Amino acid sequence: MGRRIFHLVAASCTTLLSLAIPQHPYMFLIGSGALLALAVEASRLRSPRLNALYMAVFGPILKQSESAEITGATWFLIAAFFTFFFYGPEIALPVLLFVAIGDPAAALVGTRFPGPRFWGKSPSGGFAFVAAALAVWAIICALGYGQWSLAVIVAAVVAALVELAPLPVDDNLTVPLLAGAAMTLAMSAGL
Repeated sequence: MGRRIFHLVAASCTTLLSLAIPQHPYMFLIGSGALLALAVEASRLRSPRLNALYMAVFGPILKQSESAEITGATWFLIAAFFTFFFYGPEIALPVLLFVAIGDPAAALVGTRFPGPRFWGKSPSGGFAFVAAALAVWAIICALGYGQWSLAVIVAAVVAALVELAPLPVDDNLTVPLLAGAAMTLAMSAGL
């Protein structure tokens, strides 16, 4: 549960920070954070001693598999940088929030509901992902920081499907990049 709360808070704050900082300084900050995180990851994965220290500090909020691979938080920072770089804030803000809110919602609901599983994941978690993503977008719109469009809904559904799919790359990276591409295409189609 601690990992889900950390994911929710850290990813949301990282994304919402873009509302307070202009795009270029924000991208510099996020890009620097991603490079620093990659340097730490490379160091700890090469040094068993450093990795043991890292896991002693961060282990309670990490997946077991992350003891020997790059963490989801690092993938998210990389995704945040490239999502803003490729798509700009109009698309980056919703798709990064979808990951921040939708991923923990999918995990929370998906583990508690019985039923079929696809690649170890529950379709009910996918529905929770979309519902949570659209709920957070409704709040952002009510605060005056976003607008509703069919493209946003397309992006939320694509994000949930990518999160459900058994892709070989971490979903903290693939979800925002692929949902951002879907939203870009939907917007160019006039949705």
